[in-house]
This record gives sequence, C-alpha cells and structure tokens, in this order.
Amino acid sequence: MSQTLLAFDIGLKRTGVATGQTLTKTSSPAGQVAVTRGRHDWPAVDDLIQQWAPDLIVIGDPQTDDPHLNKAINRFKSHIQRHHKIPTVDINEQLTSSAANQALAQRTMSQARKTEMRDQIAACLILETYFNTLI
Repeated sequence: MSQTLLAFDIGLKRTGVATGQTLTKTSSPAGQVAVTRGRHDWPAVDDLIQQWAPDLIVIGDPQTDDPHLNKAINRFKSHIQRHHKIPTVDINEQLTSSAANQALAQRTMSQARKTEMRDQIAACLILETYFNTLI
C-alpha cells in the first residue's frame, strides 16, 4: 500500500518542503514555509499537511550544536504531534543543502530562485534518504 509523505528541511529563515510516496519512492518539491524570529508560519504548515494528508512526516536532522536550530526543530515536531498526530521520523541531513546547491549550480535561474529552490531540493534529498532506508 502506497503512503504519502512530507519532508521538511527546517531552517532558521525558511523551511523547505517536499512530498513523495512510497510506491515509486520519488520526491518532488512542495514549497517552503517562512520562519520569522524562530517561529514557523504555522497556518502554512497546517495548510501543507491538510493539502497532502501525509501518512508520515520526515524531518531532516542536521546533527548540529546550534541551539536555535535545535529549538526550531523541536518546536516543529511538537506542533506536528499536538495538532496533527502524524508519525514523524528523523533523517540525517548534514550535507543536503550542499548537495542541493550543487544540483542548482548548473541551472540557469536567478539567485533568488536558486535560494528558494535550495531548501525544497534539500527536502527532496531528505525524503530520498528516507526511501533508501526502506530497501
């Protein structure tokens, strides 16, 4: 049975989002969520969850000592559990932003567009890493 998943590359300025499903183990960019002063745009997060109705949420774990980023990630997980009660799984994502930058380097688009897409591509890579754990 195929499941729908959402992946989040959580950041301090914006959070990239990707969607995918377990049947084909593919991912696609699904947008980004603004973060202001460490707080996510919760209505935007809720809208994405309502739109995609995921069976599982995959959250990138940067394995960092940055207390601000760790607080944002913990706050995000708490919101998911409190408001949506959807299972979550953490995936190591230490190099996804670098890999996303490399993937976008060859594309002809504005720097602003590359910045917007970087977090979404990183979320795709997080989701693909999760799919690789299923094999």
